[in-house]
Amino acid sequence: MKQDIVQKKCFTIGYGDYPIELFLYFLQRTGIDTIIDVRSSPYSKYNFIFNRENLEKTLIKNQICYLFMGDKIGGRYTNPNLLYPDGTVNYQKVQNTEKFQEGISDVLSIISSGKKIALMCAEKEPERCHRFALISRVLQAKGIKVLHIRPDIKLQSNEDLEKELIKTTIDNRQINITDEPVNFVDSMYEKLNKNIAYKIKDYHQSVDENGVADYPVHVPSFNPPEKNDEEIKDLPFTNERVNPPLSEIDILPKPNSLPDKPNDIQDIPLVNEVSHSSLTIDILSPSDSSVDKRLKKPVQKTLF
Repeated sequence: MKQDIVQKKCFTIGYGDYPIELFLYFLQRTGIDTIIDVRSSPYSKYNFIFNRENLEKTLIKNQICYLFMGDKIGGRYTNPNLLYPDGTVNYQKVQNTEKFQEGISDVLSIISSGKKIALMCAEKEPERCHRFALISRVLQAKGIKVLHIRPDIKLQSNEDLEKELIKTTIDNRQINITDEPVNFVDSMYEKLNKNIAYKIKDYHQSVDENGVADYPVHVPSFNPPEKNDEEIKDLPFTNERVNPPLSEIDILPKPNSLPDKPNDIQDIPLVNEVSHSSLTIDILSPSDSSVDKRLKKPVQKTLF
């Protein structure tokens, strides 16, 4: 008798400015029992509950395991061999490093052990985070079904997110003068990499007499230090804190009456596409701080 093969899964989530009660609710709704922190620096200047020690204690109290792996599969690197000439981290080179591959092997082992994991980083939208552009692609290539927990309480598969971004970032009408097939997936990931990856400020590369890049010089900046969050650079669209971007915020229970952890996630719809025309990201305008009030109309900011 032929047995059905159940594909192994990995979820991803970003916390942004979520209150911890809402973050826990997302995990409970999806049945997550293990959080893998993929932040290179597991601390937040603006949401202290997500600092490593605070978060770990909170998760343990809620029967959720916490693992830090930002040292292996984080998104920040300063090794000149892993950077583009302008100082931006080159994800393809990072994927080929021994430490990153070791981290991926660890993640696969955890999944194989039966744990229901979620890769966690700071940015709420996966397409603006290295958990998608760097990690998810590799896991998908190894047979893992990656599902992104989006801010509107919906799941989006990694495959569907790839298709969506190809439509909005790549012009497939362009003629390839070499008559060789174009890999639109690779092109999309490379473009996304250069737009969202960590970049060293004031980065300069010295060049020898033959035009070969030598050891790069990192000139200290007189600007204020960068915020610790991996993707906090995306927040200046608004100078004020905003509420969690839930399209149907009124369907959530109040923080003091969150439901018990479910046995399955069948009540959460899997979306085939989340519209971001030209990769336009919805950034919510400021509104009341209560998580059980309907949010105001969002404004938009184009990524590319």
